[in-house]
Amino acid sequence: MIELENVRKGINGKEVLRGITITVRPGEIHAYLGHNGAGKTTTFRITLGLFVPDSGRVEVLGLNPLKNPEVRAGIGYLPEYDLLYPNLSVWDNLKRHALLKGVYDEKELRELLEFFEIEEYAKKKVSALSSGTQRRVAMARAFLGNPEVLILDEPTRGLDPEWRLKFKRFLEGYVKERNAAVLFSTHILSDVDELCEKITVIKEGRILFSGSLEEFKRSFPTGTSISLKVKNIKMATNVLKEKGYSPKIIKEYILLENVEPWDINTLLVSKGITVEEIKRNEPTLEELYSMLHRKNE
Repeated sequence: MIELENVRKGINGKEVLRGITITVRPGEIHAYLGHNGAGKTTTFRITLGLFVPDSGRVEVLGLNPLKNPEVRAGIGYLPEYDLLYPNLSVWDNLKRHALLKGVYDEKELRELLEFFEIEEYAKKKVSALSSGTQRRVAMARAFLGNPEVLILDEPTRGLDPEWRLKFKRFLEGYVKERNAAVLFSTHILSDVDELCEKITVIKEGRILFSGSLEEFKRSFPTGTSISLKVKNIKMATNVLKEKGYSPKIIKEYILLENVEPWDINTLLVSKGITVEEIKRNEPTLEELYSMLHRKNE
């Protein structure tokens, strides 16, 4: 539903996008990650048909959004900053956007007000609302017309933990029910781990990685780290040191780097030490993301 092939874009003499290729299929939430200034917003604007690429192919719902602006009615866009009309009421903000898209439906609008818990603010000016409430108004706006394609830029920015969780569950259900395609940008990588199967990472307008989340996690060689819990920490630590290991004690656990769990378990059991728990420590998505950027400095 979203296809960008070898897209390039220069702004003020600087090449902002350098051959970006992304495909987001129906039923997929695709994470699009990068530092601030990496080119994510430019990519979004080209996908929406708001910027003209210097070269490359762009299709959304099978059409070029620049040549076929009517395709925007099928796209829901949540920018990083809400871009609401501050002096209009919540209701008028949503109604105006729906009319501009050609998707105005009063019943649907009221349902969105109810789901995003903003009915009580319907007649209030947006400028009088808290930042978190304004974000929920912008979220409701993105889903007007039940779009088949969603472009979400930092969607959970400014939300409290309860609403972050509620929105993520809502998005998962929406994608499953509508078979929608979602291009999803965030700095909260735990959201990516929870929601996304595919991931593209860019730096200075160039793709560093694009593929499945599992492929991304396997793409860097990392020494195996384990944590183990034993009956007698002092005895276990002495045994490990005698064999040349460098154990670290963190609370009631022993931490070891670059070892295999089976080898450690066998060693300790052979010395009469009961191993109560042993587990691998996988690197976090944040750590892998940082490793990828350091590798490409």
